[in-house]
Amino acid sequence: MGDIVGGICLKVNSVASPDIVEAMACRAACSLAVQYHLSPIMVETDCQSLVYAIESEGEETSSLGRIIEDINFSLGMLVGSSLRHVYREANMVAHNLAKLALHSSFNISWSGLVPPVIRSFVASHCTF
Repeated sequence: MGDIVGGICLKVNSVASPDIVEAMACRAACSLAVQYHLSPIMVETDCQSLVYAIESEGEETSSLGRIIEDINFSLGMLVGSSLRHVYREANMVAHNLAKLALHSSFNISWSGLVPPVIRSFVASHCTF
């Protein structure tokens, strides 16, 4: 169990698949960790196919290819960091943030204190 030190919630328009959105969220989280020099980090996702794509040794030629490359690059900069699959029930904060982004017109990123608009999501599943 780690600490919540920051996060991001972005509105995404016109994306073809949930896997792409999940990959974009993973890329944003890794970029945020690089930006704030946070290492190591544990990225958790309920998208098993994303975990397989990131962990595979071969070149990713799907529509996720560039995003996977970005994630691997960031994880390479974050020494000791890793990615793992968790079931949605174990990742409800991310699920609720995704639902919030789907129905809102704003983007949020933060470090330090969790913004009031999402504090209830985080407080119900995490300690901070």
